[in-house]
Amino acid sequence: MRVIPITVLTGFLGSGKTTLLNQLMKNTENENVVIIVNEYGDVGIDHALVLTNNQEQIFQMNNGCMCCVLREDLIDMFLAILQVAEKGPAAIDRIIIETSGLAEPSPIAQTIIRTPLLNEHFVVDSLITLVDAKNGFYQLEQYPEAIEQVAFADKIFLTKTDLADAQQIKSIKKELIKINPFVDIETLDLEAVAYQDIVGLDLFDRSIAGAKKAKTDIDHMMNNFTENRHQHKTYHIHDHPHEGPIHEAHHHIHTAVDSFVITCPTPLSEAQVISWLRMLISQYGMDLMRYKGILWIDGLQYQVVLQGVHMAYKLEEGQQWAQVAETKIVLIGKNLPQKEITEWLLHGHPKNISDRK
Repeated sequence: MRVIPITVLTGFLGSGKTTLLNQLMKNTENENVVIIVNEYGDVGIDHALVLTNNQEQIFQMNNGCMCCVLREDLIDMFLAILQVAEKGPAAIDRIIIETSGLAEPSPIAQTIIRTPLLNEHFVVDSLITLVDAKNGFYQLEQYPEAIEQVAFADKIFLTKTDLADAQQIKSIKKELIKINPFVDIETLDLEAVAYQDIVGLDLFDRSIAGAKKAKTDIDHMMNNFTENRHQHKTYHIHDHPHEGPIHEAHHHIHTAVDSFVITCPTPLSEAQVISWLRMLISQYGMDLMRYKGILWIDGLQYQVVLQGVHMAYKLEEGQQWAQVAETKIVLIGKNLPQKEITEWLLHGHPKNISDRK
């Protein structure tokens, strides 16, 4: 059985996820699609809101926010889909997951990456985040979940732009770039969106393309970072509510989101990379939000593709080096010390990194 790609739709309450899902289901490009709807609380989503036909199946989890359910629940759900795929009359071409508006999408990616049986049969296609252009400022300021949805995104779509003026749209884009300076941000017309605009983008780690496009993806992210660098600063969430747009905090800091790039023009040893990854996991754990890159490993003629979410990561063989080899890694996380993390990878254990609590 071939690998089944998973597109994850996330975004805060009211950002338009269900409207988007309904629009996508009007034309699935003749694919057999499994829809997974996760609704916060005990009452499931109204089935009338999710369009379906005889070739689509709806898996619905009513036991709470997806980011809060037990990992075993996610595993069981995916295993059930595998059984349907193996015994069903038609192959399952794709899965689309609509998360709760109060969820962050990392448990889905972590579960697939860390579970051997699942990562043989499933791959995350893309994490797509919708942001309400009109109410995005308030949501980012008041709810850490909204910020995490942005930080984890492979692509961000601004919705409800018809309700916001040009300055509001410009300002919310600027705030999103502060959180995730690597990501592409586009506006989305929920009434005119096409299936291929959202599905099959293969942005998470380019696994569907066999990692052949991973270097292009990393280079594009780094170009975004360079272009946005003048706007990007450590992003702070205030720990108390107040009116107006989010400000760059100089006090009352609750959480900080950091984004940075590591490059190295010389080969790294395999032991060096493994030691560094173990350090990242042990020292920063759940504060690691997203990290991905192309690694130049000494003695190997091909790229090594790194993809990580929190404490789950994978390394896989990429394409042959066609140009000048170079290690390039992008990282997004909370309170990540760029200097120490970079020094560890390039030169070994920095003395002060063990001071982290």
